[in-house]
Amino acid sequence: MKLSDLKNHLDRGIQPALEVHGVDPSIYLIFSLANGERSPVVDDRGSTLRFRSRRSAFDTLKDIGVHKADFVHKSAFDEMVGVGNGVPTEHRESVNLIQ
Repeated sequence: MKLSDLKNHLDRGIQPALEVHGVDPSIYLIFSLANGERSPVVDDRGSTLRFRSRRSAFDTLKDIGVHKADFVHKSAFDEMVGVGNGVPTEHRESVNLIQ
């Protein structure tokens, strides 16, 4: 989904499910969820939007009118404390952007 299309949805009162994924310590991507499918939010040229911080990704969403998004950090390396033995590791939290 294009960021401009997302803004158009929001302007019509549609609040889609969104996730900000921490892919790397300095790469954050926004995904929209629809019909069980997760797709990246892209710019008008079709390039995946990349952010250097979690805050900048959430600020961009807040600026276009998003009320809530989930933050997701998945680890492929079993590095989260207290989890191991091949158990999928994921940190997920809902973030309210509008106070």
